[in-house]
Amino acid sequence: MAEIYGVTGMPLAGKTTVARLLEDEGFSVLDMGEVVRKEMEKRDKDVSETGEFVNGLREKKGMDAIARLSAPYLEEILEEKEKAVITGLRGWDEKERFEKETGEEIEIIAVWTSRQERKRRREERQREEDIEGDGFHERDIRETENGVGKLMALSDQMIKNDTITERELEEKVKGLIEEEVEK
Repeated sequence: MAEIYGVTGMPLAGKTTVARLLEDEGFSVLDMGEVVRKEMEKRDKDVSETGEFVNGLREKKGMDAIARLSAPYLEEILEEKEKAVITGLRGWDEKERFEKETGEEIEIIAVWTSRQERKRRREERQREEDIEGDGFHERDIRETENGVGKLMALSDQMIKNDTITERELEEKVKGLIEEEVEK
């Protein structure tokens, strides 16, 4: 039986950091954002078109379209390892798609960070899609329309990652894993 976590949250909340911390604990990481970037590159799409690309796929193929694109990558991971973390889940339909594809239950970890802190991180990070993609507010609206809020509300675990240090975040993540082992 595989142990799979899904990490969700608004942009710049710390999803990738939580996934990296889980990776340090022996989990393999599937980054859905990286899958989107790979698929856009295959189609010769510019990073500034990410919002259009993702929304277009969801309009044509349903709200689980990105999970469908990502499922083969997850299957590869699970062939090698029984522990995986999926980062960047945006909606309940994606969670259900992964569960259908794997036959495993996925525990959702929501990472919450205030708008003000996420804006600060955006300035600090300077990732290409932060600079050339949708504006901060537009991206937030897109994410909430895609179901992030619902998935966060229905999550199994919530981490507040606003005013804590990375060391404190690491302790919270380790605590979640220990809770699961005890169940």
